[in-house]
This record gives sequence, structure tokens and C-alpha cells, in this order.
Amino acid sequence: MAPRDITLFCLVLCLGQKIQAQDGNFPIPIISATPSSVIPWNGSVKILCRGTLESYLYQLEILENLTYKQVEKQLGFQEVAEFVINPMDTNTAGRYQCRYRRERHWSAPSEALELVVTGLYDKPFLSTNGGHVAMPGENISFQCSSAHMSFDRFSLSRPGGPTLSRHRDARLQVDFTLGPVNLSFSGVYTCYGWHSGRPYLWSAPSDALELVVTGRHPPQPRRVGCPGPWHQAGEQ
Repeated sequence: MAPRDITLFCLVLCLGQKIQAQDGNFPIPIISATPSSVIPWNGSVKILCRGTLESYLYQLEILENLTYKQVEKQLGFQEVAEFVINPMDTNTAGRYQCRYRRERHWSAPSEALELVVTGLYDKPFLSTNGGHVAMPGENISFQCSSAHMSFDRFSLSRPGGPTLSRHRDARLQVDFTLGPVNLSFSGVYTCYGWHSGRPYLWSAPSDALELVVTGRHPPQPRRVGCPGPWHQAGEQ
């Protein structure tokens, strides 16, 4: 490559890098919550915002009146910034995002993180019509119901798994059908009731219900005694 071409190439490369920096075209930050995004009333939660090692300023924002507003800033070169929300209540529940500053520009905002506070209403009741043990490939139905409070939304939750939400006109009960299930569906489930007009304020959790998905088939009746016609107990 001729010296003139090399010089031209370097100019184009530097210009591209400058434009990229001006546009703030950095990796999108990743936002998460620990130990969970569903937090009891007066509990605490840690929000993590992952940027880059060159990030020297992080900003946490909450959505209010259709606009994201600053909650807190954190200064210091670090790849992950930690923001602690304590206590969780009606004012701190909501939709969050974060961004970081690198060089002279802000990154794009992270995806939204929804923090829910629980315990504002009495707990609903969780039951299942298929028992607590299931075989792979089966469908399991959970019922979440409220005897007194009328909800237009119910959510079924399991630690480490996705939270499922349902709407039903009856407002006192909803069915959640899971399946076909596999071993990963095993776990402890709870459900919550809430109102669509206040999506981040949930009831207390229902009593927990454990589901066990097993690869073992149920024991079969054993044939005993002398050879000949044989019937299970109760057969005529």
C-alpha cells in the first residue's frame, strides 16, 4: 500500500472512531437485580449495572410520568456499579434503567428492569389439580385464587424461573397450565395477586407449593401367589 493510501486509511479510521465516540456508540449496559426483582415490603435489593472497564460514571434512572429520572449516580472506573434500594416500598417500586459515561459521552440505556414490592394485600391461595409429583411430558395446572380481594392480575413465580402473569374476568381465580413439563420445572412455586393499574405493587405471596418432576415411573402392581387368573384389588 502506498504511503498516500496508508495516510488516507488512517484518516478514515480515526474519523470513524471519533464519530463513534461522539454518538456514544458503546456496548449497551446490562441491568439486573439481586437477590430478586420481587422484593418484600421494607426489604432491600441490589441493582447491578454492567458497563465497561473504561466507564467512570454510572447513572440509575426510574420511570416517572413517562420520563426516566435520575435516582443515583456512582463515580469511579469500574465494570459493574452497584446501587442499593432500601427500603422497598410504593415509592421505590417501578421500572428502572441504567447507563454509563465513557470518555465524554453516555451509553445508550439498558433494557428496563421492573422492581416489584410485595405484601400490600392479603395472600392468595395456590393449589394444583394434578398433585405435587408429575412425570415428564405431562401438563400441570395451578390455580391461584383470592377469597376476599378482587384482583385483575395474578402472577405465578418460582425462584430461578420466569414469572408468569394471567388476566381473568372473574377476578378471584386464575389457572396456570405448565407443560409439557420436564425436570427443570421442579421447584417451589408461589403466586401473587395485583391490579393492572398498579403493576409493581403485589399481594403477599401465597403459601409455597412444591412441584417434583421425576423420571421414575410409578410402581406397578406386583403379581404374587400361584400362576393363574389375577386381578388388581377392587376388580370383580
